[in-house]
Amino acid sequence: MRIIRNWAGALALLLLVTSVGLGSAQGAETVTVVGSRIVNGLIASIAEDSGTIAVDFETIGSAAGIDRFCSGDIDIAAAAREMTGAEGAICGANEVIHSEFLIAHQIVAFVAHPEAPLACLTSSDLEAALKPTSSMDVLDWSFHDEELAELPLTLIVPADNQIEYAVVDSLVAGDGLRRDARVYTDPAEAIALVRETAGALAILPWAAALEDDASISLLEFSGDAGGDCFSPSAENVETGSYGAAQSLYVNVNRLRLDASASLRQLVESLTDAGNIAAIEAGGFAPATSATYSLNAEVLADADAAMAADDGGNAFVVPADLSGSIDIVGAANAHPILAQAGDLLTQQNQFLALNYRYAGRAAGIDGLCKGEAEISVLDGDIEAGDLDACAATDAGTLMLEFGSQATVLLAHAGDAHAACLTTDEINTLWQGDSAGVIADWSDIASGYPGQPLTLFGLTTLDAHTDILLQTVGEVIPPIRRDTERDYDPLYRAAAVGNVAGALTYMSWPDYQRVLAGGQANIQLVAIDAGSGCVEPDETSIEDGSYALSRAASLLIREAALADTSVQSYVWTLLDESNWSTLESEGFIGVSALELPALRRNMLRAFSEAEDKYPPDATEDASESGEADDSGASDSG
Repeated sequence: MRIIRNWAGALALLLLVTSVGLGSAQGAETVTVVGSRIVNGLIASIAEDSGTIAVDFETIGSAAGIDRFCSGDIDIAAAAREMTGAEGAICGANEVIHSEFLIAHQIVAFVAHPEAPLACLTSSDLEAALKPTSSMDVLDWSFHDEELAELPLTLIVPADNQIEYAVVDSLVAGDGLRRDARVYTDPAEAIALVRETAGALAILPWAAALEDDASISLLEFSGDAGGDCFSPSAENVETGSYGAAQSLYVNVNRLRLDASASLRQLVESLTDAGNIAAIEAGGFAPATSATYSLNAEVLADADAAMAADDGGNAFVVPADLSGSIDIVGAANAHPILAQAGDLLTQQNQFLALNYRYAGRAAGIDGLCKGEAEISVLDGDIEAGDLDACAATDAGTLMLEFGSQATVLLAHAGDAHAACLTTDEINTLWQGDSAGVIADWSDIASGYPGQPLTLFGLTTLDAHTDILLQTVGEVIPPIRRDTERDYDPLYRAAAVGNVAGALTYMSWPDYQRVLAGGQANIQLVAIDAGSGCVEPDETSIEDGSYALSRAASLLIREAALADTSVQSYVWTLLDESNWSTLESEGFIGVSALELPALRRNMLRAFSEAEDKYPPDATEDASESGEADDSGASDSG
């Protein structure tokens, strides 16, 4: 999966976006716009329709555009995502007062033959059908239902420089989509092919006309395996229900807005529901009427943005936080938690973050007793976990981070290494095996007399922890006689060259190995007692692959009324932290989820404040003093 960046070729109108500007209004002020090529193209079309607004465009991407905008000398930053909290802080430090407006969406439609064998495409279906490793392998509809093996699968996708391609790529593991799909240049061409091809499935830009076309099947989409299905629409995108979409924003400098009639006219045009036709003509879906109303309110009153229930900047982290936040439980998400804590405490020296990693059970127990604000979990909530919370009427909220996994690679010629049990893995890798388990035959009877060569990482690496299945227990040291190297490509090449060799790595690192075309290796399946399971996106996320570990936060509801806890959670939802999740090997997370997560969190803050007013919050804090003893780290 990769986070969406700016993609060229979305519109013919993009050719109009240049640094020389649009319009030639005599004596009119020129509006300066920097940022995303996609959003610049949309602004260009609306500005051209007015015929009176002169605009100078510079296409440098969303991030660079926002950075320039926050210097204070630019009118509009055009972005294919919301501004992050960190970026907002830079604008604030430069005294750039701004408002962010959602102006349109690029929504992906999944279109199938009218006799399609399904009405809803799940994330698992999407993964199985479109991930790069499915090329020349998944050729029929048995990925959805084994009984459909006789129905050929024909995949029809846009070119890889189109926005729809980027959106779907962000939802599927690996770099890009499968290489053997048919590529179209004109959506009408793709629709015609779908109509005449049984078993066809196409990725298209959503348009209202698709809703009324009886000659095709417009599929619903479920972003969660086994979750609810939703149809493509702006309403479902803005509520976070339909995840196959990208939203487009403009950030406007309020001081320059008040001083420039041309800028105000352009912003009014961009946020006017009367310009829906121009948005649709550009291949985009207009925002909802509720968003247009909100935009009008914010345009009329800058303070309205602060009260809005949407947007990445609707919550502002104060600069004078104090007190402490206690985080207990499993340690698997510590790099992300610590990164957010460091960002917060650097600017708030009287705020302390206390981390106490004593395992999942201790984390839930501490949360339910009021000894901690946040508990870190390494799996789903199970029956009985929250009985103690229920007994004290302590409500909770869950924030999921996805799953990490450790995968093993063996030499391709070693048939005996194709599937290993978790007990055998511990025998192979644990510290006590150094100098004792030197040959495959030392593991158990039935293994060949073949020298064992191990290429690994360090004891402190998260994927070593997962390998040894030691969550919540004292970590036994990994054996010291392994060949250690931090480069997964080197370790994979070493395994490919040495019979009897074995190594391990994260799932994203394995994707890098695949992309590099490493030969003579095999992915090892794991048997935890219920048969051999190979790692893939589905088995990792649902936990059926034994060497996977989910990460989530359980937050005490009463704590969400506290400004310091709100600030910490909001910092976690910054885009930079979501990028860290990906770099730490977590899968099942996407930057596309952030707007919906933020909106839901804002609602949770508001509900907690109503339920736990300041006096009640203080009473709740006094009822259970936080136990900081044994904290492994603090602020």
